[in-house]
Amino acid sequence: MKRIALTCLLLAACISCVRAQTTLTLEQCLALARQHNLQMRVSENASHAALLSRDELKTTRLPQFQFEASALYAPSSGHFGYDPLVTNGGQYAGQIVGKQPLYDGGIRNLRANQIDVDIDLRNKESRAAERDLIYAVRQAFYEALRADREGRLESESVHQLGDYLERVRQLSSAGNASTTDILKTEIQLSGAEISLRKSQEEYAAAKYSLSELVGGVIDTSFSVTGSLEDMSWSDSLTAGSPDSVESVELTMAALSIQRNQLDIDLTRHELSPTVSLVGDAGLLTSGDNLRLPYDQRAGIVGYSVGLVVEIPFFNWGATDLRVQQRESAVRILELQSGLLRRSITTESKKIRLSLIESRKRLDLVRQNIKAAEENFFLTKSKYLAGGTLSLEVLSAQQLLTDSKLMELQTEADIQNLSAKLEQILTR
Repeated sequence: MKRIALTCLLLAACISCVRAQTTLTLEQCLALARQHNLQMRVSENASHAALLSRDELKTTRLPQFQFEASALYAPSSGHFGYDPLVTNGGQYAGQIVGKQPLYDGGIRNLRANQIDVDIDLRNKESRAAERDLIYAVRQAFYEALRADREGRLESESVHQLGDYLERVRQLSSAGNASTTDILKTEIQLSGAEISLRKSQEEYAAAKYSLSELVGGVIDTSFSVTGSLEDMSWSDSLTAGSPDSVESVELTMAALSIQRNQLDIDLTRHELSPTVSLVGDAGLLTSGDNLRLPYDQRAGIVGYSVGLVVEIPFFNWGATDLRVQQRESAVRILELQSGLLRRSITTESKKIRLSLIESRKRLDLVRQNIKAAEENFFLTKSKYLAGGTLSLEVLSAQQLLTDSKLMELQTEADIQNLSAKLEQILTR
């Protein structure tokens, strides 16, 4: 009796503590996770870096300027030294040099297309990170709900056994029940109390996992609220054809192939000619000119403009070898994409099958619960009337508790399978 009172006191304390805690729904947990999760910030920074790469490429269309300073000394005497007509005793310069690309063989456009693919790829990676976070939060939230409800079921079992133990003791006092009946009931009650403590421990552990995902302080100073019985949200997931599977991984694989194909085009354009307009302005003079008297020196301040054409035509086949390497990389990615599609299709079919069977199993379990409840109350009544054994009552009570726990686990399995299918099919 004291043990039952202590258990009830602990439960009342837990309930009052829960009422004082913050209560979170699934939507609130998802919102907090999106706001605080570090992986989401990593993905956002990667997407921002890709956008900066595009802005950087745009600047290469504009003239490029740089300051160049040089001092070259070339002495000559007798039969030693360079031709003085060429070196002029050296050269000294301080110039602003500008270069305006006019034609680059289409490399800039290809690079722009590649950066656009990179941006799409980073966005898909961000989408994948968000999807994985949503799945992890759902999984942790459903586990917390399951553990919480399991604790309530175990608490209900403790109360049922406690009430039954009191009746057995009353019957024993009147000589209508044996000490063995009391001992058997106490043993089963003790087992129910152990199960209750275990479920409370699992609930606390699930809340630790959930608090880690949603950010903030990692503790259990909150409770969760929701239902595992609502399964309508997953109907749209199972409605589509299992053979027409699309997912964010497949999209990322296609973008990776596209990016590598652009790498092939860029490599082939290495041998394309380039045309640039160049110009400079500043100081340029020779050593011989500086050694002349001031009034005899030629001018040293000026500018020059010109056109530079570069035509690569021979590099010992290095370009072709690089093209072949990149073509091999594309073929590997295409094969891997095919394997990925087969894997995702197989996984989605397995999950759909598990969902269908779990829902059928849930219907059967719920029918069993109704029968188990009726069986427990009838068996209990027969025992009180002296028509059956105490062991049958305990077996009926355990059957009822196990059926309810099976219903709870099946509901949690359906929610987790639906969340997994949503993760796989997210585009």
